[in-house]
Amino acid sequence: MKNMIKFNAVSEDNPNINLEYPPTIKPIIVTIENEKLIGTFFKTAGKEKSPIVFLLHGFPGNEVNYDIAHAIRRFGFNVVVFHYRGSWGSSGNFSISTSLIDVSSVIEHFSKVEVSEQYNYDKEKIILIGHSMGGFLSLITSMKYPNIKNVASLAGFNFGLFTDYILTHPEFKEITMEGLASGAELVTNSNAEKLFDEMIKNRENWNIAKRASELKEKNILIIAAELDTVAPSELHNTPLVYSLKKADVSVNSQVLKCGHSFSSMRIKLTTEIVNWLKSLTFN
Repeated sequence: MKNMIKFNAVSEDNPNINLEYPPTIKPIIVTIENEKLIGTFFKTAGKEKSPIVFLLHGFPGNEVNYDIAHAIRRFGFNVVVFHYRGSWGSSGNFSISTSLIDVSSVIEHFSKVEVSEQYNYDKEKIILIGHSMGGFLSLITSMKYPNIKNVASLAGFNFGLFTDYILTHPEFKEITMEGLASGAELVTNSNAEKLFDEMIKNRENWNIAKRASELKEKNILIIAAELDTVAPSELHNTPLVYSLKKADVSVNSQVLKCGHSFSSMRIKLTTEIVNWLKSLTFN
């Protein structure tokens, strides 16, 4: 760990690379229910076993956050980026529910001893970081795994609270359906109606603010975007942070003055993530 703090992983290459154990990337395929999820394993430098970060993209996943993946790898952690069923070349049909299953299945795949030996990482030190829908997936999934203590949500979506809001403010449904329809064009066998029906059916379980107490043993980073029109901070961020703090959850919350994809503040966003990673402890 000492070498990792001698340079800025966000803006500088690691000057201490041992070329015998260099950083690299490897393609991955994880088979779930006879469907293939494709992705990339970002292997950090060094012989020692380092933590593994699952970096989850949103819906439909135009922003994959590879810049963040590279920075985290330079910092000294391994990173897995993958695509949910029915998205970006992964087989099968897309839905939010199957995406939740996919995240758990990928975590369990990389928790196997033989897989951790193959890729040389510490399977006991798992971190979840997600953007937009990926933030939702990260927080909800972490509730299933007591061993996953560290979770970050970036402009995260709260599907349950959002659905309740639309049901009580039907004047916003049309623009919501337009957004869902636009994203659904990029995934397999989905449409706005299917996605919205799925949100209605699961709105109680998918309201993270109502389940804040289930995150009590976690260490959470939440970064919202002030100018976000996809997941407005006042709806998706403020109520969640309030609920987490009320439930005595350890949460570091920040708001950056940019839009949903953090396009104008990628360096600041990545810096905050790396600084948070520096602060982590593992039991």
